[in-house]
Amino acid sequence: MTTIKLEPGNSESKQTVMQTGAYWENLVKRSLCRFLLLAQLAKGPVHGYGINQAIKEACQGCCEPTEAMVYSTMKELQEGGYVDCRMEEHQGRQRRVCWLTDSGEEAFKAAARVWQRMIPTVEDCVEQALLKQDE
Repeated sequence: MTTIKLEPGNSESKQTVMQTGAYWENLVKRSLCRFLLLAQLAKGPVHGYGINQAIKEACQGCCEPTEAMVYSTMKELQEGGYVDCRMEEHQGRQRRVCWLTDSGEEAFKAAARVWQRMIPTVEDCVEQALLKQDE
């Protein structure tokens, strides 16, 4: 995860940081990671590596969350009771398999409703910004 620190009292740094794609990508990654992770788990039980691969594919190269981000999000979801996990043996190797709990299913639905409302607004804002750029 890219961390961008702002220096207190330095307004020039704040302006410069917010003008970078990295700043905005980091914000998007956090939210998308949670949503795509819930979406993958809503399909059924999956192991950690499979979750990472599915999220990378879903992002199609845009805003790919890091493995550390995925695992820390999984830990947060598990601690919150949204995800359950167990160890299973597969081809002689132990791996952690996770799935959504009922609370996780509800969280996924709530997130989907918010994304559904926000996507048209985001599209309008993107169009507005890019039209201004072409002027």
